[in-house]
Amino acid sequence: MKQILTIFLATSLLLACNAGIEKKKITAPAPAAENHADHAEQATGLTLNNGTKWKADSTTLLNVDLLQNIITSVKKESLENYSQTAIGLEDGLNKMVGECKMKGADHEALHHWLEPIMEKTKELKNVNNIETARTIFGEIEKQFNLFPQYFE
Repeated sequence: MKQILTIFLATSLLLACNAGIEKKKITAPAPAAENHADHAEQATGLTLNNGTKWKADSTTLLNVDLLQNIITSVKKESLENYSQTAIGLEDGLNKMVGECKMKGADHEALHHWLEPIMEKTKELKNVNNIETARTIFGEIEKQFNLFPQYFE
C-alpha cells in the first residue's frame, strides 16, 4: 500500500510540474509589437554588430548593387519574367560568392543576410505559377531591403 501511495504521489507531482510548465508557455504574453529589425533577427539570425552596422568590402558592395539592379528592373507581368530574374539573381549571387574576400564576423553576418536570398532564388527558379512567384519575389525584396540596415 505504501508503494502505491508513493507512486501515486510521484506521478501527481510530475504531472503537476509539467502542467505548470505548459501553462506558462501558453500564457506567456506576446510582445505587443515587434519592429521589423527584431523580426529579421528571428527569421535569419541577422543582428547588428554591438549596435553598429557590419562592414562590407567594396567588392561586396558592388555585387549588392548589381543584384539590387536586377531586383528593381524586374517586370512582374509574367512567370517567364520571374524565371529570368531568378537566373539573373543566381548568376549575380554566384559572382558575389566567387569574388568574396571578406573574413571574420562581418563575413558571417553577410551569410546570415545572403543565405535566405539564395534559398528563395532557387525556389523562384523552380516556381510554376505567378502567384507563388510574386510571393517568393516579395520575400527576396524584403531580405534585400535589410542590407542597408545591417551593413555599410
